[in-house]
Amino acid sequence: MSFSMQKTKSDIPQMKLIKGVKTNEQSDEERQITIDMLIRSVSSWYVRRDSKYYSLDNLSRKLSKDDVQRACIYRFKEAYPDAAIDNDMVKEVFRTSIDAKHSMVGNSIPVWDSGQVCVAGNDDLILWQNGSVAVNTWKRPAYRSVATQDAGYEVATEFLDAFFTRKEELQKFLDWLAWCLQNEGDKPAWAPFFYSPTKGSGKSTLSKLVGRLFGEENTVTLNGVEKLTSRFNATVLTSKLVVLEEVSLKTESPQSNAMKTFITEKEATVELKGQEVERVEQLCCFLLTTNHLPTWMEKDERRYYLIDVDHDGHSSGPKSKEFAGICARLHHFLEDDNNIASFYAALMQRKLTKGFSAKTLNITEDATPLMEQIQGASEGTVRCQMGELLDEKGQFAIPESDVVLIVTGVFG
Repeated sequence: MSFSMQKTKSDIPQMKLIKGVKTNEQSDEERQITIDMLIRSVSSWYVRRDSKYYSLDNLSRKLSKDDVQRACIYRFKEAYPDAAIDNDMVKEVFRTSIDAKHSMVGNSIPVWDSGQVCVAGNDDLILWQNGSVAVNTWKRPAYRSVATQDAGYEVATEFLDAFFTRKEELQKFLDWLAWCLQNEGDKPAWAPFFYSPTKGSGKSTLSKLVGRLFGEENTVTLNGVEKLTSRFNATVLTSKLVVLEEVSLKTESPQSNAMKTFITEKEATVELKGQEVERVEQLCCFLLTTNHLPTWMEKDERRYYLIDVDHDGHSSGPKSKEFAGICARLHHFLEDDNNIASFYAALMQRKLTKGFSAKTLNITEDATPLMEQIQGASEGTVRCQMGELLDEKGQFAIPESDVVLIVTGVFG
């Protein structure tokens, strides 16, 4: 899928405006400069489809032409408070950007094909193809505009060293994170999955750190997978980073199968309210957390890199105060764009471990102790699945003689 690019508001030249000059004292050239600037602004703020209009800030809400015109009058004042604008100028702006039919790209609200796509690394909000546009949901994080200084990222390193209990798992995660940032226009085929039975181990703090690197505007954090696997999931699947907390699935359930597809496949079906179902490219990176042992994971599962992060610094552990202090320092660290820019630069320069692959997970060589434990707990997994089946049937106890019948499907 290829698109040509449309300049966004940030690319619109800021014309010199004479502050305080009345409109009737402006030259024709000055008036035209202001009109052209406003036309380009309107054309970068909205898209149209089926005689309705949509703000790029909220694509789920339909607007009438009158809605757009009234909103623009306020937006002109907010965006260009020093511009001298009269009614005749506004009429010309709306005539050119909304009513007139012409081929001047950037001077008319474009036709939206209802598509949304996350094109990481591309600052353009509007992507052209065959006379219509898709909307790019990716936004450049503010910290990436900061001139990288040697601000240091020791606080982030201190947190990661305390959070991970095994160096091999830390290195694997950093390789995954670095690969995702170095190849932001692509996606990995497996996801880190953090487990700890205790609360306060820092899983949410780690998620916040990763979210800052990808950009908070490009990150969605959800509790469970329901919103991801539900009907109206366009906002989630057009994000770059999807953090799923408290994940609990059932083996071979529709949600479990959907998760496998989302993690590995680059295409997905999405739907916005009021819009038709679309097949789009999705390049999400997934990060999962849970406090419940994922016994639902299938044998030889290659989509999740399961890591046990239960350490002595959890909320009721012997090192809770020490770890709480580390987390507090990290939260303070995350507030400064210079710090994030420094850590990002280090990850972009990171040389990945020999043999690392973001596309495949070798469960024989890469399996963590927790993954091996899950793989070996076949009897416990079967019991868990049997319990789920009985719950669905509303049964709490069955004769032992009926177990075989249930397993073989006689009871359906």
